[in-house]
Amino acid sequence: MNIDAHSAIVILSVLVVLSYLFNYLAKQLRIPSVLLLISSGIGLKFAAGYFGFVVPSTKILLEILGITGLIFIVLEAALDLKIERSKFSLIGRSFVSALILLALTSGLIAWGFMIYFSIEFNQALLHAIPFSVISSAIAIPSVKNLEDDKREFIVYESTFSDILGIVLFNYVLFDQISGAGSILTFGKDIILIVIISVISTAFLVFLLSRTTSHVRFFLTFAILILAYSFAKSLHLPSLILVLCFGIVVNNFNLFDYPLMRRYLSFDRLTEVTKEMKLMTAETAFIIRTFFFLLFGFSLNLSLVADKEVILMGVGIIVVTLLVRFIFLQYVLKINSAPLALIAPRGLITILLFFTIPEDKRLVNLSEGLLFVVIGITGVMMMVGLLLNKQRPEEKIEDLI
Repeated sequence: MNIDAHSAIVILSVLVVLSYLFNYLAKQLRIPSVLLLISSGIGLKFAAGYFGFVVPSTKILLEILGITGLIFIVLEAALDLKIERSKFSLIGRSFVSALILLALTSGLIAWGFMIYFSIEFNQALLHAIPFSVISSAIAIPSVKNLEDDKREFIVYESTFSDILGIVLFNYVLFDQISGAGSILTFGKDIILIVIISVISTAFLVFLLSRTTSHVRFFLTFAILILAYSFAKSLHLPSLILVLCFGIVVNNFNLFDYPLMRRYLSFDRLTEVTKEMKLMTAETAFIIRTFFFLLFGFSLNLSLVADKEVILMGVGIIVVTLLVRFIFLQYVLKINSAPLALIAPRGLITILLFFTIPEDKRLVNLSEGLLFVVIGITGVMMMVGLLLNKQRPEEKIEDLI
């Protein structure tokens, strides 16, 4: 049985309403809304089968939503970040945390894959990286009620983790992690993406400042996605471009000089920034909603119930939790259990996993493992948020 257009519109509208309800429940019960969305997707799969509805393949749509969702989620985070001298130390700690934890966690998981599956380290690392990246798509919306310092730490850390994870994944994918020229190649790529980011950001900010049309935001988003795709085609860490644009738009007052006022309308930028934050948040919400619903819908539940998958998922979680707790506790000197538990896996994990080419993918490593890891890290984050609720007086400065 095929779904007619009217029924499809009704179903989509109901799902959006449910997603708003899930967000409300998530704030009240500290349950990550992503778990509710994935569960709903699974329920829709059963319902479609029961009523005999025929649904076309969702793989391509899932990938499209994943890429655009990642762009809008990072942009939403960047539009919320203020650059102040007092925050340089916090930004530095967040970057170090994202970098070191990504390297340690992916290295240990890859070592486990290498032994268990009897494969080379590069192939093992390619599969380990997706499970080592903190998902900003889940972390950022979930920590809005934390104290400012903790919230900003998680926002910066998860954003850096996404960017660094994609950079590392691309290098491993194209066999660039070995050889004497790898460092030079990395440096060249960073310089190139910075140049592209500066040019693109300058053009987009000028466009926002001068354009009076009411549809300027989706024009800006389209150009931003085009620039992102161009950088991506060159195998560059293109999320840096999105991050750069968002931070500049939210901190345009730092460029308030007489020369810049000849080209930019700062009064208009003030108004535009507020509107863009709302538009970006709404768009990210819609994309995130349908991405996780589709993921749940496309999930093969028989893979989730496999004993080997569950044990492997638990092993990954144990490595993740131990490494994160030890690093935060003894290296960064952050005596905060909530922060150690807030390290969800989600959109970026799914997106990177599905990006692994068929000729390099491990047949025995299924998407069921994705669900197990995402589910357990979501529960861990829920526990962390509940623990934080019991200790609202703590701040990062008090814990370091």
